[in-house]
Amino acid sequence: MLDSLIEQAKDISSDKQKKLVEHVTAQFVERASLQRREEIETYNGILEGVYDKLPPEDRQKISDRLTDVEATSSVLAAKVARDDLPIARRMISESKSLKENDLLKLAAETSQEHMLEIAKRDHLSSRLTKKLIDRGGKAVHKSLALNLGAEMTAEDFERVVKELPKQMGDKVRHLRKSNEQLLEDLFKDDSEAMTGAPIEKKETRIPVRQWMMGIKSGQVTLTKAISQMAMEKNLYDITLMLSVVSGLEHKHVLSLMNRFDSSGIATLCRASGIDDTAYSGICTCRCHHLKFPTSTGNKWLTNYHVLDPTDAKRLLELMKYKLTSVNGEAA
Repeated sequence: MLDSLIEQAKDISSDKQKKLVEHVTAQFVERASLQRREEIETYNGILEGVYDKLPPEDRQKISDRLTDVEATSSVLAAKVARDDLPIARRMISESKSLKENDLLKLAAETSQEHMLEIAKRDHLSSRLTKKLIDRGGKAVHKSLALNLGAEMTAEDFERVVKELPKQMGDKVRHLRKSNEQLLEDLFKDDSEAMTGAPIEKKETRIPVRQWMMGIKSGQVTLTKAISQMAMEKNLYDITLMLSVVSGLEHKHVLSLMNRFDSSGIATLCRASGIDDTAYSGICTCRCHHLKFPTSTGNKWLTNYHVLDPTDAKRLLELMKYKLTSVNGEAA
């Protein structure tokens, strides 16, 4: 059935193919969340089958619409990623449909410009990073050095950092060392870390689920929800909300929120899109819980002002990758 549809799609006129791409991509975006396997396979199969015969504007539409759709097949994502750079750029640097093997092949076979986009991804395994270092030029190396989500050996790190100006290289070394310490602390048991009293669940006027429904419907913003919870000194519900928006397991968010150091929770908040106003409320709430002076919260907020969102997102992805790997080994 699918093969027949693909063959029919290949044989129709270019005008009808354009309408087909418009219809299929729109349906794909709208219905991907329903997770109906046969339907998703049909959308992917049709687009995979006609992709090579499409004009650039239709291939661009596929890239624009499906880069953020995780149900996009790795086959289709790889086709887009090998296209001309303007079409391929977002799919290469952002798509979660590209698997490790797809990225390794891209790193081994595509242009320096394509490799530069790979080097911008939020997380890169040490194997993929090494491939990019071996084939990449100075622009790729610089991007890898500045990408805190790129895993690499100490030897590979020095290979790319030595190409940077000294001041920039020293800054990158400091940031990477700080993040390595943060990741190390993440895996410590709370009994080994400096923490406050357990964060208890509280009675609340508006439950987290209701806040999330309001955010999804556009009736309320994440900032408003977090700020209101902070005013109520409801740290527990803030951790639940942050767990949902960040994709980090709740027990880890709870642990980060309760630690004396602010680096972990600041990274999580910045990566999740929490603005300075809402984070200020979290700082006040944390100081109250941990029995810290207001001046400590002000220092946390000052550091938050200069925390780069891109760096935070990459570190969060690295956290999740590390935690997934540890959980997989434990299983």
